[in-house]
Amino acid sequence: MSKKDVLVVGAMRSPIGNGRDDSSLFGITPQELACQILEAQFLKVPVPRESIQSFRLGSVVSLKSSAVTQGLAKEIALRAGMFNASSSIVEKVCSSGLRAIYEASSDIRNEGCDFAIGAGVDVMSGVPKEVNIGALTDPITGKHMAVLSDGKARELGFTREDYDRYAVESYARAKKHLYDYEHDGYLAPVILNPLSGSESARIVNFDQNVMIPDKKLEKMKKMIIGGCEITTAFNASKYADGYGNLFLASPRGAKKMHLEPLAKILAYAEHTERESKDFIIAPAGASLKAVKKAKKALFNIDAWWVNEAFPAPPLYFFDKIPEAHWETINPTGGAIAFGHALGATGVILCVNAICQARREKQKYIVVSLCNAIGEATAMVFEIL
Repeated sequence: MSKKDVLVVGAMRSPIGNGRDDSSLFGITPQELACQILEAQFLKVPVPRESIQSFRLGSVVSLKSSAVTQGLAKEIALRAGMFNASSSIVEKVCSSGLRAIYEASSDIRNEGCDFAIGAGVDVMSGVPKEVNIGALTDPITGKHMAVLSDGKARELGFTREDYDRYAVESYARAKKHLYDYEHDGYLAPVILNPLSGSESARIVNFDQNVMIPDKKLEKMKKMIIGGCEITTAFNASKYADGYGNLFLASPRGAKKMHLEPLAKILAYAEHTERESKDFIIAPAGASLKAVKKAKKALFNIDAWWVNEAFPAPPLYFFDKIPEAHWETINPTGGAIAFGHALGATGVILCVNAICQARREKQKYIVVSLCNAIGEATAMVFEIL
């Protein structure tokens, strides 16, 4: 193992709320959500909190929350006891979380840190409706991301039937694996304080959107998003509240603290297309670059995790990367079922991917996300 390697020694996430007024996490602040999961993470990874030298946090809409004044990353670091951590926010829209992991890994690889945390948080239920809409509106065309993706998907030949078929599978996989994450120690329950004196504290330990009743899902299939032809409330990703983090270490730090690594980061890449609407095809380009940087063959990859902002990115994968098969893309479902907590999703996807890869004894996995404007990111992990 090289001294430049970056090891994943911990991975933890919150349950995912539905990002609306009836969210299972409604009323919690981004700071409180992050600190509860970090508390659980430090119980699992026995590293002194003052030993964390870097905390990089992806976030988008929560930066405009009334609960946030300034320095969200540093505030969370201090509240979590990471008094020596250099802290910063990463805002790269839906790729914010994955980019935060990359920046934390760079602090280990290039800056001599032994311990760093890459994280992401967004509580979409905690901001006004117009903030969420604004975050999903392309500044170049003025169009909502759903409308942009819908037009591009139809250009690529995808149909409403393709979209619905994919969404049905995402829900089925997510429901099948709903409790894997808590069982394996990758999801920490969240305790919510009562909103009124007549209520008691609540414990949330499941992903809310995955539990939408079948009757409601059938109704959502008929709810076409405004300006779209094939994209519906059913087959698009949902608003969400969530937090996730990867606990990273240098080989020296891991050895000193006797830590058992879960995975190793092999490569990270970004890819950009020319037009805003092309964000849905960009993950394939980013993934190809990342696999090449990792010096692996495409057939070496055991699973591909492609963010389901809409069905088009994973569907396009089948056309662009023949080595990516139906069974190997998002094997436990994605944001269509779980929800898409913007700045947190990249990290949550990594947590899910590492959990599942270790369950299945896989060796190499890729996590990729599209992001505005016309871009995508990807990261390759080796499972240890």
